[in-house]
Amino acid sequence: MDAPTIVVDDRGVEVVVESAERIIPLDGDLAEIVFALGLGDQVVATDLSATFPPAADAKPEIGYQRALAAEPILKYEPTVLLATDIAGPPETLADLERLGIPLVMVPTPTNADGPGTKIRAVAAALGVKDVGDALAAQVDADIDSVIASLPVRNTRPPLVAPLYLRGESIQLVLGTEMSIGWMLEALAVDNVANLLSVAETEPINIEALIELQPDVIITTQSGLASVGGIDGLLEIPGFGETPAGEQRRILAFEDQYLLGNGPRTADLLAELAAELHGPDAVTEVSTSTDSSPTHDEGTDQ
Repeated sequence: MDAPTIVVDDRGVEVVVESAERIIPLDGDLAEIVFALGLGDQVVATDLSATFPPAADAKPEIGYQRALAAEPILKYEPTVLLATDIAGPPETLADLERLGIPLVMVPTPTNADGPGTKIRAVAAALGVKDVGDALAAQVDADIDSVIASLPVRNTRPPLVAPLYLRGESIQLVLGTEMSIGWMLEALAVDNVANLLSVAETEPINIEALIELQPDVIITTQSGLASVGGIDGLLEIPGFGETPAGEQRRILAFEDQYLLGNGPRTADLLAELAAELHGPDAVTEVSTSTDSSPTHDEGTDQ
């Protein structure tokens, strides 16, 4: 970055970034984007949600983005902070800005435009707009390629239940306005959230879940682990009474990968397509990111 960068962030605030030498992304997806842009060496710390790439996971941690404190952040003398609208509390962010640290709030669309929009916003803030434009264009093209290659089904599409799990007491349906919502629509499968009119997140109605009879459950690896894996999930009343439970069709993906709507979205779409439409559903995408996506299914848990 040879000169200061001036951007208008997601709040509509004009932010002047004098230097990108010491970056702290306050969100795992934003950290992944910074590394994908080739600026990982300039990241001095991350929040707890940064799990990919491994180099981001290895950075010092400053806490969790929803419960930040100024002191751990100031310790690393950042020259710029990148955040989303879930970062907080607001008082902490205001304190950091009062101390003169540029804070760029990055837009996080939860639709198909999300990955490219976030990449371009982060790149502009860090003074590498051309690199960001090229990466975003490649990610967008990879997503379009996966969707275009999907087969035409002659049978009923599977009914999928995307769930957020945190122990036996927190079980939520991920709604149609979450990023998984547009992906399932693009993959031409039926979504429990549509049938239940869930837009964002709502507690699972077990009776409704049993009545709908989902064929597949999708969740995060940490969420599935929090209920004791597939065996533990099936011990929760109702889950074993669905085709997904009876056939152990539980797909668990790494959290940031499934929920991030980030640079690896095309890889996630390809994996989902293979699971929901068959292994030959799509050709391999030529991803431009350092991707090592993983997921677990059925008895692998």
